[in-house]
Amino acid sequence: MINSLFANFCILVAFLFLSGMLSKKYAVIGRHTSSVTSIGIGLLFGLFGMILMEYSFPVGPGIYANLRHLTIVIVSAYIGWLPAIICAAVLALSRVLIYGLVDTSVSAFVSLVLIGLCCSWISVLRWSRMRKVMVGNLISMAICLAGFIISLGDLKIIMEFFPLQLGVTLAAGLAVYYIAEYIQRSNDLYAQLEVRAATDYLTNLNNLHQFHRHLDTEMARAERHGESLSLLLIDIDHFKNINDTYGHPAGDAVLKQLARRLCNHSRSYDIVSRNGGEEFTILLPDCPLHQAQKAGERIRSAVENDRFLLPSGNKIHLTVSIGAASYPENIQDADGDLLSQYADKALYAAKNSGRNKVCAADTYGEG
Repeated sequence: MINSLFANFCILVAFLFLSGMLSKKYAVIGRHTSSVTSIGIGLLFGLFGMILMEYSFPVGPGIYANLRHLTIVIVSAYIGWLPAIICAAVLALSRVLIYGLVDTSVSAFVSLVLIGLCCSWISVLRWSRMRKVMVGNLISMAICLAGFIISLGDLKIIMEFFPLQLGVTLAAGLAVYYIAEYIQRSNDLYAQLEVRAATDYLTNLNNLHQFHRHLDTEMARAERHGESLSLLLIDIDHFKNINDTYGHPAGDAVLKQLARRLCNHSRSYDIVSRNGGEEFTILLPDCPLHQAQKAGERIRSAVENDRFLLPSGNKIHLTVSIGAASYPENIQDADGDLLSQYADKALYAAKNSGRNKVCAADTYGEG
């Protein structure tokens, strides 16, 4: 029996690592998931439990033992009540379909349904995941014991195998919990690294690398759908004077406040980035050049009429220069780098003509 339970444990661990890989890719474990996703997870863990049933071993007349109930316990503790119900339903139905409608199958069916209901109830409690796993495992084994008693009716026979099964199952549940926690922490760290790799550390906007990824994606979409894509390149006027006069902490405060203002004055689906230093960009999908100029002017005016709070408590005025360019009005080819070059030329035109203004790039064929 120990060998069979150990084989069950190894299979379950393999399932956990597979689930961890899927959750890393699709970001579902430990997050709020939709009903459709929860149902999919429940079906997946139900499949895992069905595979574990194939490695069951007899412990009495028509009575088989395995660790299938741990799939319900784990999915309820880490995902929620809905996938636990789905997983339990899959296991209960498969038990009847695989072994036929006999007394032991009916008993197992009822036991699995009860385990699913109990674990679902536990999943909504404000308990730690460890407590949910351990209590869920204990309740599951208590339900299994009741099923054995009803099916066999001989407590002496049950006591020949159940204490060992209980001890091994509880140990397996504890080990599975620590493995699941390791996978969870690894996935959380991976998600944090992904965010940091794409986010500017100071403003929490997209960084330069992420800006180029968005630019390529939006340019391809604009070309595919025959839409416009505009780019605003924004630079703080005389930013060096702020650092020299008030210090770099003041400059950082200004950058963070400007980042918030740019987001507040952009559409919800516009993409705001900090490309480095005092330079920001805003990608405007489905936006022709004249609308981009209006958006740039709205931002320029809002910045000019606002005051920025410094760490010292002082408030200063600020202005920005903005260059605007658009596909396909400024460039014929769907080339993100070329669009950036045109916006950069327009920005320099704004700076060289007095700053605190919005300049648009020349359309192709006009110079």
